[in-house]
Amino acid sequence: MRTLRSWASRILGLFKQRHRDNDMAEEFESHLQMQIADNLRSGMIPEQARRAALLEAGGLAAATEAYRDRSTVLSVEHLISEFRFTFRQLVNRPGYSVTAVFVLSLGMAVCAAIFAFVDAALIQPIPYRQPARLVRLAETSDPLAIANLSYEDFQDWKRSQTVLESFDAYTGAGFLMSTRSGTEPVLGGRASGGFFQTLGVTPAVGRTFAKNEDGPGSRRVALLSFSLWQEKFGGRKSILGQPVLLSGNAYTVIGVLPPSFHFAPLDSSDFWTTINPKDSLCEQRRSCHDLFAVGRLKDGVSPERALANLSAIARHLERLFPDSNRGRGVSLIPLSEAIVGKIRPILLVLMSGAALLLLIAYVNVAGLILVRSEGRRREIAVRGALGASRSRLTMQFATEAFAIVTASSVAALVFTKWGTQALKTLIPADMLPGMPFMLSVCVNGRVVTFVLALAAMAVVVFTATTLFHFSFSDMGNSLAEGSRGSAGKAWRRVGSRLVVVELATAMVLLVGASLFGKSLYQLMHVELGFRPYHLATLQVGAPDTKYGKDEQSIALGRDVLTQVETIPGVQSAALNHAAASGFQRRHGLDSFRRQAV
Repeated sequence: MRTLRSWASRILGLFKQRHRDNDMAEEFESHLQMQIADNLRSGMIPEQARRAALLEAGGLAAATEAYRDRSTVLSVEHLISEFRFTFRQLVNRPGYSVTAVFVLSLGMAVCAAIFAFVDAALIQPIPYRQPARLVRLAETSDPLAIANLSYEDFQDWKRSQTVLESFDAYTGAGFLMSTRSGTEPVLGGRASGGFFQTLGVTPAVGRTFAKNEDGPGSRRVALLSFSLWQEKFGGRKSILGQPVLLSGNAYTVIGVLPPSFHFAPLDSSDFWTTINPKDSLCEQRRSCHDLFAVGRLKDGVSPERALANLSAIARHLERLFPDSNRGRGVSLIPLSEAIVGKIRPILLVLMSGAALLLLIAYVNVAGLILVRSEGRRREIAVRGALGASRSRLTMQFATEAFAIVTASSVAALVFTKWGTQALKTLIPADMLPGMPFMLSVCVNGRVVTFVLALAAMAVVVFTATTLFHFSFSDMGNSLAEGSRGSAGKAWRRVGSRLVVVELATAMVLLVGASLFGKSLYQLMHVELGFRPYHLATLQVGAPDTKYGKDEQSIALGRDVLTQVETIPGVQSAALNHAAASGFQRRHGLDSFRRQAV
């Protein structure tokens, strides 16, 4: 208890330093006056009485210092005094302070902004239940590393596999939605009944597909995206159970997906329906491949074991159906890899470049600190000669580095927020649906922690650099010389090495930037085999219920060409039929050349 009261008194003493010192000065003066009065009564003259009193009170000053040590936390008091001294030094040299803070904060902000994208794409888990157990499955063929899976192969895989807790297929789809205001195209997806249960998605309203709601005899049901539900249906819950006309077929709405749901492989899908072979001629043939699949590994099953099991099934199907399955294998990768795989190398390269830029900032600020330290060599020598310990001098260097880094960290967080917003605007709008993880890029707790880690590393680097620069054993020589020659010699020894590091790092960045620029130039000047100038494209979608036969599609294409050719400014028009398997047929991809843009 006594120890606790003693420490409480010491902590309170930190906040009462001035009051404590005044009390001690008054007490010392009262003792001195009492001794002077005694000396005067003994017959001394005033000058002799004061001198004798001061000589007799010689130990009082030491007692005062001992009392001060017992009434405060000495290390904390020293730290506070060092911060006050550092603050005055930085305010008195605004050019040095502002330059150091700006350079360091800019380097930290660039690194943190790129890290925010790396965190969103590569570190944060994809927003599904237990995402580490989710895998994307597809077939492989001799020319293709990743190929679509046929519906009948999917059914055989699902019946025979023993390594997946659940196994479901999906594919893209294009619909023509009929409303009171007319018909408009919408993007969507088709999935097997347990697809959303496999992902672990909970709907915002209603329910998701049941496992028995796919297949030839199932009824047509649909799920709405949250954005479409808000925009087209006013967020009304009464839409549940109501029919929606898609490509000439009536689908019953059974639920609304949550606003946070995104499935990057299918970009932005407004509607989800179940896979039903009666709605697609492709899925009625084993030779027609239009699906991908997702699976959830059983607990304790490795991806390698799952791949071996499915590969054995694929080899068995190849023996049973050599015409359609010859050379067909299995591709199995984590679902997170399937979503962010294309952007991973780009982000890692950008992060490496940002790290090099941060290194240049560290070297620049370290150089500034060393130059300033050279100007204070005589001051440091005097402090050492007066008894300042190595730890006390180290504390001074650390507090100065801490003050600069703290100001830089605050500025870096502000720059990072602006930088992430600016970088997000550079992503084309048509690419964002395929990268939904980019929507979560922001200055979150992980980014702040990353900035704090960079700050801690900077404090250590700057303090260690200054300590390495100063040799406390030659403080006497520094005090005796105190000349420019001493400073210049030390700078040539340490500063020149920093310049070499900075130039080498800058050369790496310069070469990398040059290669990026050359690659971009070559991509922009790839020979396409035709002149793309003054060309525009138009997509026309038509329902299979009305234009499912070839002669109907041909007639529609001719009508479209006739109408396009009558548009003023059109020089010529051509028709290209693009119908990707797995999508509702989109009839007519018409391109035409204008006389002027």
